[in-house]
Order: sequence, then C-alpha cells, then structure tokens
Amino acid sequence: MRIRAVGHDKIRHLVYSKGGWRWQPTTKMRRAGFHNVKLSKGGPELDTNRFPAASREDKLKAVELNSEWDAVRKGLPAPRKLVEKPLAVYPQGSVGDAFMRSMALRKAGRLAKGVVWTVEQEKRDSWPRAWKWLEPRFADCDPRTIEPEHFLRIDQATGQATGLVPEIERKVSITERHMVIKVWRALWKKMAGMKYCDEGKDPSKTFPNTPPKPRDQVWYRGEVYKLVQVAWRHGYYGLAALLAVAWDSQLSPIDNRSLTLAQVRGDAVGPFFALDRAKTGKAAAATLTQWSEAILVAYFEKFGAELLDNAPLFWTRGGRPVSRTSKGTWGGDHGGGRHVQPRPYTKSSLNQDFREVRRLAFGKLEERQLQDMRRSGAVEGDAGGGSVEDQSNKMANTINRNERLRKTYNPVNVASARRFDEARAKGAKKLERKETESFPITPLGKLLEKRKPAKPLK
Repeated sequence: MRIRAVGHDKIRHLVYSKGGWRWQPTTKMRRAGFHNVKLSKGGPELDTNRFPAASREDKLKAVELNSEWDAVRKGLPAPRKLVEKPLAVYPQGSVGDAFMRSMALRKAGRLAKGVVWTVEQEKRDSWPRAWKWLEPRFADCDPRTIEPEHFLRIDQATGQATGLVPEIERKVSITERHMVIKVWRALWKKMAGMKYCDEGKDPSKTFPNTPPKPRDQVWYRGEVYKLVQVAWRHGYYGLAALLAVAWDSQLSPIDNRSLTLAQVRGDAVGPFFALDRAKTGKAAAATLTQWSEAILVAYFEKFGAELLDNAPLFWTRGGRPVSRTSKGTWGGDHGGGRHVQPRPYTKSSLNQDFREVRRLAFGKLEERQLQDMRRSGAVEGDAGGGSVEDQSNKMANTINRNERLRKTYNPVNVASARRFDEARAKGAKKLERKETESFPITPLGKLLEKRKPAKPLK
C-alpha cells in the first residue's frame, strides 16, 4: 500500500507500508541504484489517515534522500552515497569473489533487457538465501580446494552423516537443501566460465540433489465455497473476497495480495486483472467468474469507502468504520475487546487469518494451505479437458514448455485463459462438486465502475 506523508508539507516518496514508515523509490530511481530505506514505526500520535505519524527524523531522512535523487536526476554528483549497500570484499579468485561477480552479472543481464526487479522479486531470489549457507564454509576458499566431503561425509565419532547437506536438512528442510545445492551448482558453472575452476569437477555432483516430494493437496470447489462463507460470516470480508478471487484467478497468494483497481481490465465477457506475477514477472490475465465478481463487489460495498487506484484491494478486518462517510461497518470489536485497525493483508496476517477460518470451517486437523488452490484449479481444468497451452496462459507459467513460441504468437491470451475457466467448470462437475448460489450475481459492469482514482482513506 502507498500512503503519502501527511501534514502541510508533503514529502516525496515517504510512505507508510507494512506497519512502518519508509522511503520508497520509484522504478526509475531503482534503475539508478536507489533502494527502499526503512524508517521508524511512527507515533504515538496518529495522522489524518489514522496511521502512526511519521517522526521528525523520518521526514528529515526522506528529505535528505530526495536531495540525493534530485542530484542524480539532474546529472550532478550526489553529496554522498546513501543508497547502495556496502559490498563484501573477498580474496581474488575465491568463491566469494565469484559469487559477487555472478550477482553483478545477473543484475546487469536483467538491466540490459530493461527488467527491474520489484522488492518482492528481490526477496524471492534464491541466490542470497543460499549464500547464507555457503558463505561461512566457502566464501574465502579457492573453489578447486573444495571436496565432496565438505558437503557430505560420515562422522567417525558418531557414525552419522554430517556436512553441509545434513546440516541444512536438520536445521531447516529438504526443500532448503535442494535449493542451496541447486544454487551452488549454478554458481559452479559461472565460476568455470570465469576460469576459477573446471566445470566438470563440481564436488556436489558426487551425490544426488533429490528434490522434495511435491505438494499434492487440493481443494474442491464446494470446500472453497464453505471457506468463503465462513470467512464472510465471521467478519473476514477481505479474506472472503481474496479467497474467491484466488480460486477463480489461480494466482499465488502474493499475487492476490498485490492486486489493485489499477489492474482491472475488461473484455466482452467481463472484468479481469492484468498483472505481472511477483515471482517470475510473467504477464498474467487473472480472469474471474460471476461468483467471484459478485463477492468482490459485495466486499467493496461492505468496505464502504473508495480505495486509491494503486492501493491493495484486500484488507484485514478491524474494529472501526473505514471512513466517517462509510455506508457499512467494518467487522466488530474483535480480539477480546481490542480496537483493531484494518490493514492491507501481508504474508503473515493472511496466513494467520486463513488458518483461523480454515479451523472454523474444517477443524484443527485440516492442514491444506491457501497456495494449494492454484494446483486445485489445474486439477479441475485437466479433468474438464483443458489444454496445457490454455493452462499455461491461465497460470502464467511455462507448463507447456514452449515459452518462446507462446510469447511470440500468443502473448497473454485472455480468451485462452477463459477457455481454461470453462474447462474448470466442466471438471468441477466431473469431480462431483456443485456450484453454490450463496451470493447474488451482480452486473459485471459494477466492478469496472469501481476502477477510478479516489481520495486516501480517512
């Protein structure tokens, strides 16, 4: 979410997001090397948007950073380097040296194509995550001196397997181990290309990097309808709308959390969301059905206030009306009498609310996750005879393994995505799940009417 700083003097790029104030550069500024700068949580006073007010230090820092950007955009030398994180220095020819060069080359390759990663894409990059495991062991080493036993060996004292591989599996998971070794093998190839080592002598190739067993849990249509109904009845209106959209759109949880009114488009059938997926950056057309459209419109009416065009759509429940002119009320006094303020859903708050609604609907033993809905839609479409090409268009992935031709001749084919929706409906009937009429069908145009610039929430 993006909320401007309040007061008589509006400070550029000073925003309240995810429970705190931060200086948030634009895409153009990111290309110049600027990054998000976290500031304070604000308060204790509230601003006109009922958020903790930014401190004087926050405002001064934002003004200082703005002056840095003003100097850069005018072609002047910046007074001092405030935006780049200091880079670690490793011995020349070491694994750490190769890693830093590889990271720089990866970024240069993206920039050469005009691609600037979002904050979410940077967070999902597996290389820095794997480096947290690799750096303590190998950063200062000559790659040619690393042996297979550094990864996997038998402890002579205990007779148990030890080394990096067992350590990762013991402390985290098989999934984490698979990711780390996968990154290591990719790094080894880059080191070989930079003449640091011989590509054919990767020590990790002496043992298999077996992937974890993939998740196979699925939700059925009637179960999802029940989740939506339970969420709505308990005041989780934002979650109910998000679940309905997630089921029909087959987007990942992070993509659903990031949806905004600015992404709404329309065709002859009705509205859909046009977006780039957070994980891959691939263009996607998130089509809906009349069922999810009706719930989304009902949610907007319950929300009672107009959202900014680029504000996240789905908010947590809270204990106050959204605005003084709100037509509806937003939940009740939840949480044992605490006066809770609604917020845009984050990863943690979405998981927390989903677990609670799942418990209310199916009990404590239910362990299926929100992300399983994406797979469930694919199961429905397959049962209904949907083609892999339509599934690839619907899910914005490379399941059809022909990405180059698809991008050339069939970019973001909305009609293809809607064909897969039809296949899902057929598949749902074959899976013996009936559609519900719990929510009235609302004219499709009402959703598009909601897409207009609005004032900030008060």
